[in-house]
Amino acid sequence: MRRITPLQLDRVTRTVGRGDAAERSARARVAALSAVDHPGVCVPLDIVREDDAVVACSPRVAGAPLAEAGRIAELGAWVWLVAGLAEALAALHARGLAHGDVAPANVLVGARPVLIDLVGPALGGERGTPGFAAPERAAGGPPSAAGDVHALGALALAAAAPEIRTEAEAWAAPLLDPDPEARPSAGAVARGIVACAAPVRWRPDVPAEPDAAVAPDARTETDPRAWVWRLRRRPLVLGVVVACVAACVAWAAWGPPLAGLDASDGGAPAVPAVPAVPAVASSLPDVAEAARALTRERAAAIAAGDGEALVRLTVPGSEAWATAAREARLLEETELRGLEVDVGGASVVSAQGSAAVVDVAYRLSDHVRLDADGSRAEIPAERQAARLALEWSGERWRVAEVSGSP
Repeated sequence: MRRITPLQLDRVTRTVGRGDAAERSARARVAALSAVDHPGVCVPLDIVREDDAVVACSPRVAGAPLAEAGRIAELGAWVWLVAGLAEALAALHARGLAHGDVAPANVLVGARPVLIDLVGPALGGERGTPGFAAPERAAGGPPSAAGDVHALGALALAAAAPEIRTEAEAWAAPLLDPDPEARPSAGAVARGIVACAAPVRWRPDVPAEPDAAVAPDARTETDPRAWVWRLRRRPLVLGVVVACVAACVAWAAWGPPLAGLDASDGGAPAVPAVPAVPAVASSLPDVAEAARALTRERAAAIAAGDGEALVRLTVPGSEAWATAAREARLLEETELRGLEVDVGGASVVSAQGSAAVVDVAYRLSDHVRLDADGSRAEIPAERQAARLALEWSGERWRVAEVSGSP
């Protein structure tokens, strides 16, 4: 294998594969990308080899990583970001190419938003970023224009601050359609989104709190206000931290144990009776049973180490979804053996149209946690209860928010 001389300082490099086959694929990808002429697409300069590693060399782009930027509270600035990325994707798609991993980590924001990392996601060894990848992409499908549009919709929601959340959800909904054929093209998004508000250039700030960022890296940053995995030395059930003592208790295998419950009692804790208010439309599946099923599915996904399944249980762009996306990465650092969940009762607190709030109780079995550093912890059985805010996606109930059951 041949070596290269040290790379120039005006270049950014990323290892995208290993071996001759990967080099051929990467070179073909760069050759195809060279036909794309758009300032929002960072086309790689070259593919080189460092021993067996295949390295993509790209020009350095001035700008802040979207993953580290604060969320956008101004509608015009949000439109500027979404429209700019849609235009860049449209330029790619017009050449028959797809990005394959449109996510905050692959966007730089400077004079305009710029897509980076255009080689690795297209070579077949990646499935996109959990929480942003389209369902078909997360399931192992190839990169596609429709998949990029879905990821753009998820990114758009993640970038929106609460002040513009209603508008962002309305405009992103068609992009997140589970049917790839029903999603608009990137070009249509670029043309249509400007009807929402006049684009205004956004100059992002890096927030002091990770929770204020578009997509903080859960492996290196801890969100002090979220139910975050603590996959380290201390033996906590499912390794989750509750930072906001008054409000933050996650659910099921969706979160931390409730302190003070007697784990020796095999029964599930009683959920306080709360009067139900307007019922969900009778045409929708039973929401109480859906909450119980989601609790079982959550535990199964964690036990299997399946981060993508974890994310699919949540509403795209919601608090639960953002946390699940971070957890999906952390699942790579630990293994839970023998984890089972016994779901008890579920009580509907409120239900209106396609939204509902349900209290659910369950018991987690004793199990063993194995960390990446080789440490082992015996976790005793634990009873938990949580309140789930659910939303109907059109095909199933999903979790939008989790809090402690009163």
